Parts: sequence; structure tokens; C-alpha cells
Amino acid sequence: MPIIRILIFRGTGGVYNPDHPHHGEPALVRAGHVGISGVIDDKIIGFHPTTEAAEALGGEKMILEALMQKKPQPGRLQDDDAHFKRASELVEATNGRTTVYMYEAEISEETFQSIRSWYTEQKEALYNFPNDDGQFQEGECNCAIFWQRFSIPLPVPTGLIRDIADRMQADDYDIWSKDS
Repeated sequence: MPIIRILIFRGTGGVYNPDHPHHGEPALVRAGHVGISGVIDDKIIGFHPTTEAAEALGGEKMILEALMQKKPQPGRLQDDDAHFKRASELVEATNGRTTVYMYEAEISEETFQSIRSWYTEQKEALYNFPNDDGQFQEGECNCAIFWQRFSIPLPVPTGLIRDIADRMQADDYDIWSKDS
């Protein structure tokens, strides 16, 4: 049975605040992210809005505005190595806030192939930010809840990355670094 690694980091904050010291970082670094490695060789993949969706709305700022208004966007699995590496680089500057936590999970060969298919075939699903309670409208998900379709366990079954990262910190999960 294949073993994958699940990686999670809480963002820098400042997603919508242009005065925030890390507002110049990519949106996923500001918001936080969940991804996996071990399915696509040498890649961390994560679910988020497509580049085409961002371009159609006028860029990252506009897609964030749409998500803030709870307007779902097409999302798919994409290469996210750079986001996890950047979060890892920012740990000191964010007083540990962007620590990348990780754990391993065993999945079936069928699940492995299904995730690989989602990535290689560029399948899409609706991406959105969660409501304040971490829940979503039917058929929508974010980078965390997306993985539930593959029965990949999360430390906290919520779309709130902050809650997941806080639990991982409290429970002393392993820490990933860009050199690992």
C-alpha cells in the first residue's frame, strides 16, 4: 500500500490587507495550504483555483475578492512545491506561524491512482473559502477538505487551516523543511 505525506501550514496572514508585512507573498502563502507528496514524483501537489480562473477574473487580487464573497472558482491539483518552500523559509520571520507540519498516511493503490488521475487529467472541482464555522456549501471545498474525497484523514476535519495547524502544533507533529 502506498504511503503519502500530508503537509500543512498556516499562512502569514494579511490575505486582504495590503499593509500587512507579508502581503507581497503569493495568496496561498498568506492564507495557508494543504498538500501531499508521494503521488507525483518529486512534487507537492495541492488543490486551489486554476490559473485560468484567476486570469479570467483579472488576477490574484480579483480571485481573492470573489472567494471572500463566497463565489466558488474552478480548482484543480497543481504543483505547489514553491508555496511550501516559501512557507518554510518564512518560519522565523513569522514567529513560527508558517511552520510546515507533516504526517504520513497509508492509502490504497486505488486511491493513489485516483489522485494521480485527478492531477494528470487536470480534473476540476469547485474551490471556495469556508464559512466562519469551517463548513462549505454542497459541492465546494478548499485545499484541506478536498482530500476528504480520497479518505485522507486530517487532524481536524475542517476547512479552517488555522485550526488544523494549531492542533498539529499542540500535538507535536513532525516539521517539514525544504531540505527534507
